[in-house]
Amino acid sequence: MAKKTLIVYYSFEGNVDYVAGEVRRYLRLAMQKLVPEEEPPKSALKKFLIGGKDALTKKEVKLKTLQYRPEDYDTVIIACPVWAGTYPPAIAAFLKQYPFSGKDVYLIGASAGGNASKMFEKLKGELSGNTVKDTLSLKSPLKNKQAVTEQVGDFCRKNGL
Repeated sequence: MAKKTLIVYYSFEGNVDYVAGEVRRYLRLAMQKLVPEEEPPKSALKKFLIGGKDALTKKEVKLKTLQYRPEDYDTVIIACPVWAGTYPPAIAAFLKQYPFSGKDVYLIGASAGGNASKMFEKLKGELSGNTVKDTLSLKSPLKNKQAVTEQVGDFCRKNGL
């Protein structure tokens, strides 16, 4: 019996929308985009100051209703941008509002610097009761579409997804 896989993702500027679309090209899976009821500002300075502060202080946000829930799946892929070395409030809200355990979990992070290792460690701490199988750190997906497409394909094949 094939494993049921869900990708849960948050995208602020479109980078992770692109990544989730690429994952879907390789896998048959349900896609759940996290949409906060209120987004942080998108202007350059405010985005970094307010978005980064909200991520570091773990500001609680309310998410719009989900169509797919992790408890109905065997495997959950979580994809998001890196904000101030951690995950954005929408991911924190998802983990708090929709707790799950006993799942195989894969983590995908997108950042301008291409290093999501700190964020992955923080996320792993929030995912106890699950098995984090692998991680993928991507650099500026919208600026590096060909490389990201190849990396996502390699990641999916390597992990038998």
